[in-house]
Amino acid sequence: MLPHARPNPFTRAATFLCAVVVLGCALAPVAVAATDAPDPPDPDAYRSLALEVSRNTKRIADLGTQIDQSNARIASLDGAIGFTQQRLDATRAEIARYRGIVRSRAAFMYTHLHSPQEVLDIHHIEDVAPGKQYVRAAATADVDTMDALTRTAQQFSAHLGDLQASRQQEQSNLDALVSAKTALQTVTARQQKQLDDAGNITIMGDAELTPDQITAWFQARGTHYQLSGDTTIADLAAMFIEEGAAEHVRGDIAFAQSILETGSFAHALDNNYGGIGACDSCSGEIAFPTPRDGVRGQIQMLRNYADPTSRAANLANPPSPPIYGSDPVASAVAYDTFFAKGRVPTWNLMGNGNWATAPEYAPKVLGIYFDMLAFAAHRT
Repeated sequence: MLPHARPNPFTRAATFLCAVVVLGCALAPVAVAATDAPDPPDPDAYRSLALEVSRNTKRIADLGTQIDQSNARIASLDGAIGFTQQRLDATRAEIARYRGIVRSRAAFMYTHLHSPQEVLDIHHIEDVAPGKQYVRAAATADVDTMDALTRTAQQFSAHLGDLQASRQQEQSNLDALVSAKTALQTVTARQQKQLDDAGNITIMGDAELTPDQITAWFQARGTHYQLSGDTTIADLAAMFIEEGAAEHVRGDIAFAQSILETGSFAHALDNNYGGIGACDSCSGEIAFPTPRDGVRGQIQMLRNYADPTSRAANLANPPSPPIYGSDPVASAVAYDTFFAKGRVPTWNLMGNGNWATAPEYAPKVLGIYFDMLAFAAHRT
């Protein structure tokens, strides 16, 4: 594979972080005096933005759930409003019907007020007094019935008003939720674009840091590490750059990935620097016979993720036996039929099931890488 021209690493890193930290910021001219090194970009900005995007994404999902619940409450209120309106209409219709009956009866009674025996079909004079009492009782019953129907209608009307007020309040709540979700989606989309722009770094390519720069960065952190045998960080940094160059994979970012995977090589005696073979349900991870074997296996796997043309036949070295098996034919088939071959050309696609399950995997790796770049830029 032909070598690629290498841009100024610090200018490019500044470009990435500039997009993250401040919208519309201007880069300093590329030419910088040797005695006036540019301020290093803030590597925490990338990680902070990634965290904010993650939180916003969860908040958007929560708002979506609340919107669904609000819509369900509105649907329930609409059903209750419709049922109550029907009962109110039926009660009002009954009032109107009964009012007509009462009016007709009252008119008839008034017309025959002086001859109650005609009204009540009374044939004996001694029954007139009880008949009049019956007339009064009937009138009282009519009044009571009308009062009861009126009270029922008033109750339905009041309940309907309460339901309509609740529905209006719920609609206002829904509108606010929708507005908040829309606004947050707009902000998050802009943030995600910034994050993608900053993280759109290819897995394939030339390293931008030298082994000496990587070593100096690591030593400046004062971190205790455990490597097998007498291997030093300087040795390991050189291996990452050499093995990365052999497969045209960016070995400096692979080193940053290893910092995350091993806790800064605090647990790296098995020479597995990429967490290869480790999973939530696994009892352990793959062990490699030597540090170089571990680096080579990691680099080969990164190439398999990133390069759709990667084949065992075009690797600089045979596929890693601990990963793909010791049988040459079977290991070549295993490498060539990798399930995610070429699916992840850039680092911002890592995580979410690619190499790791965590959605913040790539931002963490790139945050470490930006820290390395910033350190090297400050020492220039």
